[in-house]
Amino acid sequence: MRSLFGGRSLAPLSLIAAALLFIITLPFRDDFFWGLLHAFAEAGVIGALADWFAVVALFRHPFGIPIPHTAIIPKHRAKLSNAIIDMVQNRWLTRESILDRVATWNVGASIASLLRDEYNRRSLLHVLRAGLGEIIRGLHAGQLSKSIASLLRDKAKDDDLLRWVRAGGKRAIEWGWHDVALTQLLQRLGPWLSTPDVRKLIIRNLRKTAETYADNPFRRLGKTLAEGFNALNYDDLADAIIRTVGEEIQRISDDPSHPARNDVEQWARDAVEGLHEHPPLLDALRRWRSEMLETDRLAEMLEPQLDVLRNRLLHDLESENSVLVQHLSGLLEQAIDSFIDNAAAQNSFDEWIKHRLAAVVEQYHGEIGGMVSRNLERLDDETLVRQIEDKVGDDLQFIRLNGAIVGGMVGAVIYLVIHFTGL
Repeated sequence: MRSLFGGRSLAPLSLIAAALLFIITLPFRDDFFWGLLHAFAEAGVIGALADWFAVVALFRHPFGIPIPHTAIIPKHRAKLSNAIIDMVQNRWLTRESILDRVATWNVGASIASLLRDEYNRRSLLHVLRAGLGEIIRGLHAGQLSKSIASLLRDKAKDDDLLRWVRAGGKRAIEWGWHDVALTQLLQRLGPWLSTPDVRKLIIRNLRKTAETYADNPFRRLGKTLAEGFNALNYDDLADAIIRTVGEEIQRISDDPSHPARNDVEQWARDAVEGLHEHPPLLDALRRWRSEMLETDRLAEMLEPQLDVLRNRLLHDLESENSVLVQHLSGLLEQAIDSFIDNAAAQNSFDEWIKHRLAAVVEQYHGEIGGMVSRNLERLDDETLVRQIEDKVGDDLQFIRLNGAIVGGMVGAVIYLVIHFTGL
């Protein structure tokens, strides 16, 4: 009762007013005018009481008396809950209505519009940076190294290793590593040629070559005479060879377009393409696979390196001038600009997201009813009744007010009919 009257006094006041009018006009009901007011008040009281009973009977037993067909909402709560669930799930939020609504969305264009804003771009980069940091922090070098080793052990066959070596060789040539390696080799080869040990080696090989050349009496005589008259001076020849080779090495090192560099590049390409025809390499790969992959050696070697890499990446991410973030930012900017300018990509994303949403709606549509049911089950009868009354309390008060007014008008009409017809 308190919930019906608290804060909503219009309906009770109408009942009180009708009752007071009934009492006041009771002694004068034989007079036409007062009798009309008395009939109005009498019927108004009856109408207000009848509507009060009807309204109260929806929610509880009037005066706590279990009168049949009262407390309708608590008594038929299960039926009402099922009706609400059916109405929400199968009438208002049907699969078709949800999918029709989703079909009107232009998700790709909306995202493109959001990504045009610089603030949203920075926010997205901040989220990616934070997410990347969490991923890196969550990496365990020991577990990751074992996972990599296990993956290679299960998936990497001899042909795979050869293919990876060949692919790595091709990429190294594309990046010009062979040219860098040649330059480094030449820079070290020049000083090495000038060492005493190399000079002695050259002289020794010149003497051996001369001995081999003098394989008959005439050549042997010529060799002896040339050495005797110092026409064949091995020291001078060695110096000339070292000087000539050193000058050519210097030219190759200084000239990026020297023909020898093209020859080295072609040799490198031929060597990479012919790796499968190189038995020593194949044997080396098999030995490496056996030594590294079939044991824990690779994992043990990778673990400290991965741990160092992890710490360096985390340190880099914490820096304001993070190289990783700058690289990530550049890639993100390129991806965003490409997406914004590519209507086909937006449409493709739009179709993909709608397809996924349709699958989600199809799979979880029944959860709508379940969610409504669970929320209703959390409420006891008193709370449910109170919430309904709070939502429709004003309308219920006007029902009672209308009952008093309409009842009074009907009573007045009946009084007039009786008075003028003499019934």
